[in-house]
Amino acid sequence: MPAKRTEPSKNATHQKAGFKYVNSVSTDLRKTFAAARRRLTLAKKAAQGAQARLDLDSGAQVLHFKAAGGA
Repeated sequence: MPAKRTEPSKNATHQKAGFKYVNSVSTDLRKTFAAARRRLTLAKKAAQGAQARLDLDSGAQVLHFKAAGGA
């Protein structure tokens, strides 16, 4: 059986797919990775802030209750 060639459903270089061509001479990997680290740091801080809102207060009181059926 011969191999079948498949094409991607969207062109990878299509502008609407989010691809923006940058000449290799103009690419600064240091800046690219710094921007990625900034985005990760911001995402972590947002996640920590959301988690902090979900955590119980240190002075919160937990009340225990008896299960139905007297067990």
